[in-house]
Amino acid sequence: MRELTVSICFVKEWWDRYFHTHFPRPERISDDALDDMYLSRKRFLFEEFGAFGIGEEHPVMDGRYVSLVLKYGMDLIPYLLGAKLACKDAGGYQPTEFSYEQLRKMEPVDIASHPFAKWILEEKDRKIARYGMAGGFLDYESPINIASRLRGMDFFLDLAEDPAFTQHILNLSLETIKNVVRFACETFPPSQYDIIHDFMIGNCSVTMLSPKMYAEAIRPFDTEFARFCGELTKGSADLLLHHCDVEADAFLDAYSVIPNLRKLQASHRTDIAAIARKMPQVAFCAMVSPSEMNNLDSSALTALFERVIRLGGYEVDLWNIDTRTSPAKLREIFDTITVKSKEYNSTVNFDVLPFVWDELEWAYPMYQKG
Repeated sequence: MRELTVSICFVKEWWDRYFHTHFPRPERISDDALDDMYLSRKRFLFEEFGAFGIGEEHPVMDGRYVSLVLKYGMDLIPYLLGAKLACKDAGGYQPTEFSYEQLRKMEPVDIASHPFAKWILEEKDRKIARYGMAGGFLDYESPINIASRLRGMDFFLDLAEDPAFTQHILNLSLETIKNVVRFACETFPPSQYDIIHDFMIGNCSVTMLSPKMYAEAIRPFDTEFARFCGELTKGSADLLLHHCDVEADAFLDAYSVIPNLRKLQASHRTDIAAIARKMPQVAFCAMVSPSEMNNLDSSALTALFERVIRLGGYEVDLWNIDTRTSPAKLREIFDTITVKSKEYNSTVNFDVLPFVWDELEWAYPMYQKG
């Protein structure tokens, strides 16, 4: 009997509406406040979804999530390269973009030699002292995602008008990514934590391109990163490619030649049977958008989940759940997934993130002013 993982996370506003009306957000940053929120949320999740094995009736501090060493989220690499970060009301830290002239002069950064490495090592020791464990969540995205954050939307114009310049930005991004991944693996051995298992290529921005342009301009950098991960792990790398909540059908041929690829994360509407034919070693993680959860009726949602389960989906990702999807609606969805999994001889593991990533960094303006 195979196991289907259902990965669940909520936006900040969902927690504000359904949880923080009864449990106000902390006024100031502190470990105690974060721990208290973690334990209270585990109890809340049990009260709402305990029938599905979610949450804890008597919450215990297990250190999971709160022990992560995390800072600057998706903008860690722009920060290392000198970007100024502003903490926004929504979306946490966001970088200022660099000019053409600034980027032309930039060279890759080795995080191990950067002053920020000292903070990471000290924070690791602090987390271990408090929780007995520490896991590194140093977000490095992918060459194209980092390139587009450094340059902004002009990067996609540069692809057509100045290929040499875009190759420079992509190489700058890739080499800095490799340095971050190497440092993370040396600093946080996998045996110390159980949160992040896979190497990842976070290719949200690829959907701005044609498959042909991706294969010609971007894939060589993804392939080099995949090879690097294989060498770093002596051949045991498991690579997850995140295509975002968009159908990946047009990109399957391009993705199929990337080495060490083990998981593909894309819209549930992707041709799952084609993935099995073209990439038999790749497990499919089906993303379901918040709009679909809100706008599809019960029969359509049932058909959606049944298709993914019947065709052998490895994971269902219900991410960025917003306030329109109430706990009652979610219980209906969870029940549907449970019933359909049983029909196809599968068990379900509901894995709920009790935080928004920004909360683990205290990355809200209200906490930056204190």
